[in-house]
Amino acid sequence: MNILLLYADDWRHDTIGVAGDKVVHTPVIDKLSSEGIRFTHNCVTTSICWISRATLTTGQYLSRHKQVMLKEPLLYYENYWNETYPGLLRDRGYHTGQVGKWQFHKYPREEWDFSTSDEYGWHWREIAGKMIHVTQKNEYDALEFLRKRPKDKPFLLTTAFFAPHCVDGSPEQYYPQNETKKLYNDVNITIPLNGIDMDESWKRLPSFFTEENEARGRWHWRFDEPVKAETMMKNFYRMETEVDKACGNIIEELSRQGVLNKTLIIFTTDNGNMHGEHGLAGKWFPYQESIRVPLVIRDPRMPSKAHGSTNDDFTLNIDLASTIISAAGVEQPARMQGRDISELYLPSKKETLQSNPWRTEFLYEYPARENPFHIPSSNALIEKNFKYIEWLEFNVSQLFDLINDRFEENDLINDAKHSRRISKMK
Repeated sequence: MNILLLYADDWRHDTIGVAGDKVVHTPVIDKLSSEGIRFTHNCVTTSICWISRATLTTGQYLSRHKQVMLKEPLLYYENYWNETYPGLLRDRGYHTGQVGKWQFHKYPREEWDFSTSDEYGWHWREIAGKMIHVTQKNEYDALEFLRKRPKDKPFLLTTAFFAPHCVDGSPEQYYPQNETKKLYNDVNITIPLNGIDMDESWKRLPSFFTEENEARGRWHWRFDEPVKAETMMKNFYRMETEVDKACGNIIEELSRQGVLNKTLIIFTTDNGNMHGEHGLAGKWFPYQESIRVPLVIRDPRMPSKAHGSTNDDFTLNIDLASTIISAAGVEQPARMQGRDISELYLPSKKETLQSNPWRTEFLYEYPARENPFHIPSSNALIEKNFKYIEWLEFNVSQLFDLINDRFEENDLINDAKHSRRISKMK
């Protein structure tokens, strides 16, 4: 089976049409969901670009793959590349490609049969005398891989879009393509999307959340003035729609080549994004807007009666490598920590799920940095009903009731009636 991973950036679970967003246009992802399955509680185990990508590639938690900082040497990849999903599939005889954002200190170009330069950090650039948008570049490279691939081998293509990630430090943050600039002009957008007053929400955060906090600084970049805030969200949505269109063109190429129904297609993203919630912007923290991301799978093995279904089990980014190699018939290495997600939707794997039930909770981790006031480190235990967070440098804990307080505004850590639950989760 061929495998196509469509992997976007800074895109949280609820900003797609099929998930209930009434503004953004994502017809391709919506259609993909109608032809497959959407996982409503898909989460990342560390919410930051490069760590999440290391987790994707290895199928491991940060505490195992240890890619803590952006510019550290890739000791894991240098020693264990043959245990990553692209390494395993290439060894299996797959024609492999990596398009778009990689972001690590060392780009192991030689480990793929086809790879482009590390496309991230920009939205517009002049290439060969022509201005091109990064999403266009990602799409063109993906299409080149598909059109030039050997037709007698199965393929693995990871298309890692940089969008809708911002241009860090730039005043406008988001620079959509000219063709989409009129989209959403006549739409009013509530910011934050949950409708809760940002100033009041900010005041409810622990005291170490100060103006020095990175997410607070980005909130000022984007959301501290109503007109600016709406402009930012419209441009963000425009760039999501552009990625959606690019995904459609890539999928259409599979159809043109007659391999659409021989290809496992996965759409997901590296982390979520706070759009003003809690008076913050960005990711890093174990709040829902930061850790929950889309996951849509179109699998030719799936029975037609399952098309258009949803699943609310906890799927994680550590599961993606396991799912990919399983589809290719490759045994999972002992160091991988995820599970094959197809256990949740393929009848042939029902017995596996019965003998080994799916997880009902998971651990979130974020590493310590040089300045804890800038980005504090955290661990969290997350269940469907409750979330327990520890802010490690400050010896502060939080507890949230995710059923009755889904926006995490009411901290229950000092509520005596939850003392037993807190002791257990701690």
